[in-house]
Parts: sequence; structure tokens; C-alpha cells
Amino acid sequence: MSIEVLDDSTLWVSLSFVIFVFITFKPILTQLSDSLDRKINDLQNHIDESKQLKNEAEKLYKDQLEKQKDNHNLIRRIKEDTSKEIKKIKSQIEQDIEQSMLRRINNYNLISSQMENNLKNEMKKHIMEKVIKYTEIRIKKNLSNKQNIQFVENSIVNIPKKLI
Repeated sequence: MSIEVLDDSTLWVSLSFVIFVFITFKPILTQLSDSLDRKINDLQNHIDESKQLKNEAEKLYKDQLEKQKDNHNLIRRIKEDTSKEIKKIKSQIEQDIEQSMLRRINNYNLISSQMENNLKNEMKKHIMEKVIKYTEIRIKKNLSNKQNIQFVENSIVNIPKKLI
């Protein structure tokens, strides 16, 4: 039986398969282990790189938030400065308009006063001329020559006193 067992091809195929598996198992296991170690190292490198990218992204995000905060503060200051400048310009314009109006009112009053004085003087002159003519006509008609001369002399003396 021992020879028969040795002649059995199934036994030899099985035995060679077991030897083949045993011989190839170690290199396959080593290769598989190395491959897994490389994969683990690659994954660890990717994880480390991802963590580094995440940290950089967080830092950039914080920087951007800080810049945004600074920009909001700058915008607020610019708005405040602009508002102050607008108020200042508005106040200056109002003062300029008020001064211009006061000058115009003063000029109007001055011109009006001059025109009023000129008009009064012209009216006085005109009235005086009319009064003198009317008085002369009346004197010629109603008074005698002697009375006429006396009246004219009195008028010449009294007119300047009454005008002042």
C-alpha cells in the first residue's frame, strides 16, 4: 500500500499543490504585506497632506475673515468721514448763501435808499418849481406891484429857512 499511495497521481498533485502554496505563500505574503504597508504609508501621507491643507485653508479663512472685518471697519470710517465732510460742505454752502443773501439785501436797501432820496429830491425840485410858478402867476394877478415886490422879497428870505 505504500507504493500504491506513491503511485497515486492525486496525491502527488495535492502534495505539489501544498508545496507550491507553501513556497509561494511566503513571497506572496511578503509582497502583500509590503503592498499593504505602501498603501498605508500612501494613505498616511495623503492624510497628513490633507491635514496640512486643512490647516492652511483654516488659516486663509481666518485671514480672510480678519481682512473682511478690517474692510468693514474701513468702510464704516469712510462713511463717517464722508458724512462729516458732507455736513461741513452743507454748512459752508448754507453760510455762503446766507452771506450772499445779506449782501444782496444790503445792496437792495442801499440802492432803494438812493433811489428814494433821488426821487424825493426830484419831487422837491419839481414841487418847488410848480409852487414858484403858481405863486408868481397868483402874485401877478392879485397883487399890486408894490405888494408884489414886498411879497417876493419876503419869500426869498423865508424860503431857505423853511426848506431846511
